[in-house]
Amino acid sequence: AYSDQDDRKVADLTVQELTETVRSIVQESIEKCVVAGTMQGRAVPLSLKVEGEVVAQMTCNFGKSDAEPD
Repeated sequence: AYSDQDDRKVADLTVQELTETVRSIVQESIEKCVVAGTMQGRAVPLSLKVEGEVVAQMTCNFGKSDAEPD
């Protein structure tokens, strides 16, 4: 359905509206991603501190799913 919202330009948005829009886009995008990786490191004795290196890769699938409307 077409609405007046469709005609709004980015310049017409408040900072709060733009922040919420970007946050929503990022969250929806991250939900389509998988992260896989490895960690090498060690636990520091007598503390909960862990030192190490993480190598990870994020893979995302932004293809249209069958459940999404056109």
